[in-house]
Amino acid sequence: MGNLFKIAVRNLLRYKRRTLLTASLITIGVVFVLVFLSVSGSFKKLMIGQITDSMLGHLQVHRKGYVASIDNLPLNLNMKAGAFNRLKGMLDQQSEIEAYSPRIKFGGMFSNFVETTNIRLVAAIPRRSSRPFPSFP
Repeated sequence: MGNLFKIAVRNLLRYKRRTLLTASLITIGVVFVLVFLSVSGSFKKLMIGQITDSMLGHLQVHRKGYVASIDNLPLNLNMKAGAFNRLKGMLDQQSEIEAYSPRIKFGGMFSNFVETTNIRLVAAIPRRSSRPFPSFP
């Protein structure tokens, strides 16, 4: 084993230019991989932050059955006023909750009399949304 190590070191010292070129290419490749991983990780973190800071909170409360049919935007599964007032009272009593903001999600349609497209809209109270959602416009 020691003899094999001596031959390898002698070969590296004999062809210094090739050794330097190979070592520098390996180093540059590793640096590029590390930079790519860090940049892609920061983009992922930025995208997730934009979504969670502007639209979602740490907790969402829906009426029973709403989440199961959320793709259809069920207008008949909105939370009743009495249930919202009870929820609001419970949230106001909790000292750990810093802020909350009610949202209304609904669908709409745009038409120019030639084409029609649908859109999902979210209604919010801007002055209440600034604390729980820091990236809310």
